[in-house]
Amino acid sequence: MEHKNDFLNIVKIEYLTPENAKFSETANGFPRLEAFIPKVKKDDLEENSGDDTPVWQDLGRVFFHRAFPYDSAENFISVTDKEGNEYGLIRSLSEFDGAGREIIERELKRKYYTPVITKIKSVKERFGYSYWEVETESGSASFAMHDTFRNTAKISEERVVLTDVDGNRYEIKDVFALDRKSYRKIELYL
Repeated sequence: MEHKNDFLNIVKIEYLTPENAKFSETANGFPRLEAFIPKVKKDDLEENSGDDTPVWQDLGRVFFHRAFPYDSAENFISVTDKEGNEYGLIRSLSEFDGAGREIIERELKRKYYTPVITKIKSVKERFGYSYWEVETESGSASFAMHDTFRNTAKISEERVVLTDVDGNRYEIKDVFALDRKSYRKIELYL
């Protein structure tokens, strides 16, 4: 049973809180982070001293990634550099307030922008692609999907997320709430 402890020693999660993480904006309006965490190596050539003493450091531009984008969008948000190296994890967005929280929320909203489909006007299949004409809460939209079955994610019995060829996501909150004609156009993919 000692293997459990070995795993805990391998994985070290740095949690970011309002006490050890200050979010602001770069001159260009991108999120940046100053954090009181163990010294971050800037490149692979920098030697790791083995000293885990936290120090305040300016980490520059950062990126946010939701660990559970559908089930728990406000919790477990990874904060990384541009290469995807993780600085730390925000347990819950509710821990933050003020300008820092606004910066995080704005960036997550931009990154995870997902129009909600209210009506499906048409779906046409051609050569392994499907072409969609829909109404969303934000207005009319059209998009193409490759391998429609693979890019249709059934999140729950009624909730569906579609991913188009450009990686954009579209959500149907409740397929059963769609009008009958719309439902029949998507029924095949459910």
